[in-house]
Parts: sequence; structure tokens; C-alpha cells
Amino acid sequence: MKKRSRLMVCLVAGVLILAVSATAAFGSVNGYAKYKTALKALALEEDNFTAAGTLTVKMDGKEVMKVKADYAMAAPDYALYTTATQNGQTFTDYTGSVGGVYTWYHGGDTYCQYDQDEGQKNLLGFDAGDEMQRRLITFMELATDTVVGDLKNNFVEVGSQDGSTLYQVNIANSQVPSLVNAGLSLFACALAEDQTAVSTVRYEDYDANTFAYYEKTTGETLSEEFKTGYIHGGDDAWHEANEAQLDKFYDVISEDWESEYWQVLEQKDSGVVYVHTDGSYDYYATMQDFAKAHPSGDISDDLYYYVGKDMVLDNVACTFGVDQSGKLTSNQIDVTFTTTDLEGGHHQLVISGDLQVSDYGSTVVEQPDLTGRTKVN
Repeated sequence: MKKRSRLMVCLVAGVLILAVSATAAFGSVNGYAKYKTALKALALEEDNFTAAGTLTVKMDGKEVMKVKADYAMAAPDYALYTTATQNGQTFTDYTGSVGGVYTWYHGGDTYCQYDQDEGQKNLLGFDAGDEMQRRLITFMELATDTVVGDLKNNFVEVGSQDGSTLYQVNIANSQVPSLVNAGLSLFACALAEDQTAVSTVRYEDYDANTFAYYEKTTGETLSEEFKTGYIHGGDDAWHEANEAQLDKFYDVISEDWESEYWQVLEQKDSGVVYVHTDGSYDYYATMQDFAKAHPSGDISDDLYYYVGKDMVLDNVACTFGVDQSGKLTSNQIDVTFTTTDLEGGHHQLVISGDLQVSDYGSTVVEQPDLTGRTKVN
């Protein structure tokens, strides 16, 4: 089970952007300008570089998640490897496009691959010719500058390393702009409402559940070839060869086969029903309880568990390096929050990031190693 929520990822990014903004100093225009310019260029302009990053999440001193990512770009080619570890479970992903061929896999021993006309222009896929995107960037930049304008701390140049000038800045809770903590509080409140009023059915493996339902209903056993092709989409030849089977399969699963799980929620008024591949299920009263029992490996999925119902920014410690060309070479940041859970208890949430950027202009993106994997489309 692994769900990607683009909206939640954007919200997480927004929280961290606000926190990072709190490290910038109005009184040190040069330091702030260098940082902002370097970050903006890396995200929107640079088209050839290598980056390695680690994101760690700790709750009350205990590491609850660690994500490692390795990214290489030589536009239009790019490759992203990620490994996430959460509560003893590890999740691996690869996505990339090399030589006009897009490849994707998530754990397991299979992969998907198809031709792709366009690769990546830059890290965020920003199109300078898109008026809406340009206006969005302008708005975000001005909004960040507005927050920064109220701060009094200064960047401190702490030395140099490997040809880069290092800067450091720290900010305490008393120096955090009210706008930042008000936004965080609103964010936490929205998440709390989502987890207390939730009424949803989650599946250990949705496709496996549909296969089990079909086989139980019809008495037929689906072939592994059919299951694999169905899960991964299959090519035109597969669809043509399995047209009759697909029609029958859709007819069966189009029936209200999930009704028994929703009936449980109607009886309980709210909560989460988690369905195992054999059709049995567990009930959880809140999303927080569900997240504890079934961590997804994706912080964007489980953030409501760590945030609780309120949060404030306590401290930000940031160190970054910029080379002589103004390019970002490193960035370490620790962001500490105090959160309030649904029962009123307080917790310390620390999100730490470590980014290293190198090989500007000389990166070559290699083909992924698919040894031992089987193509499924």
C-alpha cells in the first residue's frame, strides 16, 4: 500500500518553505539574496547537476522516518532513486527518463518502461513560457520576501569548505513571525479535522482484493499473466488477447462488492476500515490509529499522525554553502516544532534535511540497473 498525495506534498513543502523563510535575515540582504537566488536557480533553471539528500523525521527524540534520495539531471535525461525507512519498513522507488525511454519501479522485481517524447527541463519542470507558472513563482517569491522583511536576525559567514562559502543562521521561537505560526496552527487544525471526521476504506492491496472477489464470486481462477497485465496496464497485444476476460472481470467487480466494508463505517459513524488481501478487515476509530498500525513510508500520507491538532515552530538552524558562481552546493537544516495531539499532550517534532549538490554541467545520467527485474508492459 503506497498512496501519493500531491496536495499533501505541496502542503508539506509549504510548511518547510515558511520555516526556511524564518531563517532569512532582512538585515543581511546579501546573505538572503544569495540563498534565495541559489535555491531558485536550482529549482527552476539548472538543467545539469547531481544531488543527494536525506530527510529525517524524529518524534520525541525517536527516528520515525528517514528518506534518502539520489537525483541526477542532464536535461532532458534525469533519474531519481529514493529509499524510505519508516517503523522498520523500507520502500524503494525509481523513476527516470534516459534517451527518450521512461522507466519506473516500486520495490518488487518488475518494472514499467515506455517511450517518452519529453524528459525534464529542470528540477520542478518549470516552463518559462507558461504565464500562469511565471505568475505563481512571482507570487511565492514576493510572499517569502514579505515574511522575511519582519525578521531581525542576520546570516553569519562561518567559513569555507571545498571552494564554497558557508553561511549559518538560527532563529528561536520568539523571533518567528506570527504569520508563520498562525499558518502552521491552521494547517494542523485542518489535518485534525480530517482525522477525526474521516470515514474511509483502505486496502492492503486493492487489486488483490478485486481478484479475490472475482474468484470467490465466479469460482474461476485468474491466471498470473492476467493479474500482472491488469496491474501494470499491459500493452495493446495484451488487451486484445484478454478482451473477453477483461469484460467479464469488469462486469463482476462493477457490482457493489465493497458494501460490507462501508456498512461497518455506517454503523460506527466514522473511522477507517482496513481490508486485507483475503477480504478480512480491521477497524480503526481514527486516521491516527490507522497510521500507527500501517505506516505508508510516505511522510505526506502520515503527516497528520505527527502533527496532531496544533503545532508551532520552535527553532530553525540552517547552514548552506554557495560556490563562487552563486550555485548552491550544500544545505543542512533542522526544523523543530512543538505539536499538540488530540488528547492535549505536547510532543517535539524535528524534521532534518541534508542536501549536497555537485557536478554542475558535467553530470551524465546512467541507465537504471534492471538486473533481476521483469518488464510488465
